[in-house]
Amino acid sequence: MSPDSWCTLSHLLRCFTSSMLKLLWMGATLLLGDVLAQEATVYRGFAELRQPLNLPPAEWVWEPSEALFQSLVPGSLRMLGVTERSRQIEPTAQPNLLAAYVGKEVQFYWEGEWRKATLVSAERNLYLYEGRYLVGLPGTVAYPDPSGFNTTGPRVIFRYQGAGAATLAYLTRGLTWSLHYTLDDGELVGWATLTNTLGRPVRLGKTELVAGSVPLLEEGFNVPAPRPETRMLQAAPAAADASEAEFVGEAAGTYRYRLPGELVLGPGLTELPFIRTRVEATYLWRLHVGFSTERELAFVRGLRFAAPENLAAGVVSIREQGVFVGQASTRDTAKGNLVTLMLGPDPEGRATRQVEQQARNHFRVTTRIRNPKSYPVEVEIQERMPQPFTLEGEGLERIPQGYRLRFTLAPGQSRTYSYTLTLP
Repeated sequence: MSPDSWCTLSHLLRCFTSSMLKLLWMGATLLLGDVLAQEATVYRGFAELRQPLNLPPAEWVWEPSEALFQSLVPGSLRMLGVTERSRQIEPTAQPNLLAAYVGKEVQFYWEGEWRKATLVSAERNLYLYEGRYLVGLPGTVAYPDPSGFNTTGPRVIFRYQGAGAATLAYLTRGLTWSLHYTLDDGELVGWATLTNTLGRPVRLGKTELVAGSVPLLEEGFNVPAPRPETRMLQAAPAAADASEAEFVGEAAGTYRYRLPGELVLGPGLTELPFIRTRVEATYLWRLHVGFSTERELAFVRGLRFAAPENLAAGVVSIREQGVFVGQASTRDTAKGNLVTLMLGPDPEGRATRQVEQQARNHFRVTTRIRNPKSYPVEVEIQERMPQPFTLEGEGLERIPQGYRLRFTLAPGQSRTYSYTLTLP
């Protein structure tokens, strides 16, 4: 082979290699189109994704995955940066798979052997077999190629005026978040759980979590029945290991938090650190009842503390002195407001009561509460009276329904209070 031939061959190899690399890059770009770094604002039941694009003139076709398409919230698609003229939304095509085999031979297994027939009409399921026409074929049918099983996925065709840098924005129910806390002897630790049901990784360059009530009135384009799936816990990216979410502000009754760094959310669950702080939690006995002449009243126990910052709603797992004592839910709470976590009855939480009926509709009520514990207990009592009523008693906060009383009992301390109730 001459040197010129070798040069030509070398040049062809370089061209082939360059072309293959371009094709591989294009294929990877198409495959990973939904995992390119994008911005996300994640809500309790959905998320808004904003994907940067470089648009060609006039028209661009978006081909989301089936899972993403089904999760889209109708009316939420937006193409920012150009002037949109129209959008054409095409769901997944469901063609007659037989149409790809009209005029072709297919095989069917019948009475112990494979036989051949030609498909004449896909609509009528009509075959030509040994000079006769059959409607349908018996036994197992084998097709010559998989062309009839290829379906066209969903597409959205954007037509617009302009080109260049733009942003595709939409709401999807396929990405959500929730929050759970642990409260362990005064240390409050929160973890955010992000759930990705889109079936593929999502790379987020900037992520904000929104807490609060944000209603949606529509479901997806064609919401499928829920399917069982394996929910896997993904490890947090290394960049997020040491940092918590940053509170960035309030907007129209919602709280916004920013997660640090870039995130890659695989299918399933990803848990990320959200908050770590200390709180001064007090033990609480609460009694909310209607007027009662019972000699013993039972309190419900709980914990209460002031929110150290604007806290998002979540489930709190509580431990005291290394013992798990229960779970409770908390609402979105502004900084400085009280968080109250109720846990159920306390066997030691009892109030004794003496009721003296001085007349048919006139009662003298004395209630005594004692704290037998080795730590202080905050007591909260609210009693509702039959309407109308007259109430006389010292230290009681009158409310339209009856009265309210709050105080703290030191270890071993008791308190007694009395009131006079007159009913019509």
